[in-house]
Amino acid sequence: MKHTEVKVGEGLGDIKFGITRDELKRMMGEPEEKDGFSYDEEDQAVSTEAWHYDDLELSFSFDEDDQWLLGTIASSSEDTTFEGESVIGLDVDSLMNLLKNKGYEDAKQEDLSTDEFPNHHVVVLEEDSINFWFEDGKLSEIQWGPVWEDEETIVWPN
Repeated sequence: MKHTEVKVGEGLGDIKFGITRDELKRMMGEPEEKDGFSYDEEDQAVSTEAWHYDDLELSFSFDEDDQWLLGTIASSSEDTTFEGESVIGLDVDSLMNLLKNKGYEDAKQEDLSTDEFPNHHVVVLEEDSINFWFEDGKLSEIQWGPVWEDEETIVWPN
């Protein structure tokens, strides 16, 4: 089963945000790896489970706060397309030009470089819930989720 097209606010190919873990398992099979972790957000513990399909270079995350429904997808696969274009491997300027040409005027860049991880960068489309992660000047991963109506309300696709 091949899933390659990023659908803003909806998912990846036929995989839609808001599906259950069982539904994803029926579509994709058993993941190669599962990670569970918790973190604090505004003095609240948030639990997340991430499923990794290493051969496809895809990860899917489910949050307890969202009743364990699919809420984030990440891809580092060169097969993944955004707006009909292959983007993994692009430099920041090329991605920014592509985004502008596709009508995304609100892209924000942030340098996250540290001594341990020099040349680490992210381009964010906040209103569209998309992050483009760069390592060593090249796009290495796209991470996206459903669009938020406001700070508390997710717009789940139908």
